[in-house]
Amino acid sequence: MNDIEKSEKFDGMKLYTLTEIEPIIGVSHRSLLTYVKQGKIKAVKIGGMWRVKEKDLQDFLNNGNNQ
Repeated sequence: MNDIEKSEKFDGMKLYTLTEIEPIIGVSHRSLLTYVKQGKIKAVKIGGMWRVKEKDLQDFLNNGNNQ
């Protein structure tokens, strides 16, 4: 089972923690936090932890920093 298969679901959508997407994007946790704060990748805070919807992750991977 890979990281994508064991992600959480919310209202039928897959949600990923920043830790789960670090190896997918290939950047550090700190860089991901910067991307979130700059709006380069969309994320929501749930229970004190950032979560990224599968669609938003795909958008980031397809469009990179030019969203």
